[in-house]
Amino acid sequence: MSSAPPAQHSGERPGGVPGTYDLATAVAAEIGGKSKGLAHAYQDLSDRYRDGRATPGDSQLTKQHVHAYLAARMPATLAVDRAVFDAVLQRRPAWAPKSLIDLGAGPGTATWAAAELFDSLEHVTCVEQATAMVEVGKQLARRSASAAVRGGTWHRTSVTAPPAGQADLVVASFVLGELPDAELDAAVDRWWDMTLGELVIVEPGTPAGFARIRRVRERLIGGGATITAPCPSDAACPMTGDDWCHFSARVTRSGVHRAVKGGELGFEDEKFAYVSASRLEPSHAPARILRAPQIRPGHIRFTVCEAPELREEVVARSQKDAFRWARKAHWGDEVPPGTFREKRGK
Repeated sequence: MSSAPPAQHSGERPGGVPGTYDLATAVAAEIGGKSKGLAHAYQDLSDRYRDGRATPGDSQLTKQHVHAYLAARMPATLAVDRAVFDAVLQRRPAWAPKSLIDLGAGPGTATWAAAELFDSLEHVTCVEQATAMVEVGKQLARRSASAAVRGGTWHRTSVTAPPAGQADLVVASFVLGELPDAELDAAVDRWWDMTLGELVIVEPGTPAGFARIRRVRERLIGGGATITAPCPSDAACPMTGDDWCHFSARVTRSGVHRAVKGGELGFEDEKFAYVSASRLEPSHAPARILRAPQIRPGHIRFTVCEAPELREEVVARSQKDAFRWARKAHWGDEVPPGTFREKRGK
């Protein structure tokens, strides 16, 4: 969860077990590596969402629309989901979820990311209302090295009325913004009831996206949850005014990706906001970096969240151990305990 380019996956699961989770290869096989017609389909898809004409179960979505989504939008969603699951894993390194429910799964992006980070997964359930997304998602799943992904169960239904069941890990990635405001609280309550371990909710890194995350965070804490990430406590969010909490994931663009979106750069940065609410014992980070570190001559400046406040901190070159960490630190990273202690006189 940083502004640096993401690490390239070596084809090994966590723990060194051989296997590949190369979703990019599966996507290339699905769309044939061709961009013809996808740019127009992606523009139409974007216009539908921008104009409010698209719905989660839009029956007018075609396979061409889904292929355009795979080429132009899925890479960013995958990078974000990876970053969020990695943040959860950092706080709970021994946690080994066996079951996953992916709400608003689309073609299964969050499912692939979860299988990549949690090789303990055995049972996967994907909930998606759009028929074209379900069909393509099933095709992609057949190419996964994960038995859980390949054997996943798909339900074509709304995330507001998912099938009965519970899972260790429940995910709703870029879903809240598609729900009517009046249905949001009831949906989140239902999702929380389905959660045995962690409920992960991801939204765009915009003021509106963060407002939804903040609302959900408060509701979940009120329902007995502890926040695993990104928050360093379960106290009231200290973010005030027009500011909003969000992070960034760097996305590598393929040739098809650039062609569909009309971009020239080989990468883009995707902003996102998220919360992971847990039924497990609290495991908060000591603090978290909320902005890109500002490198200055002889020191590095940070904006951090450390309960119960936001603070500006400086790590000077004279603080040898802390400065060694600071030079490698990225936006979204946890702050090791005691990093700023010398400065604050603790």
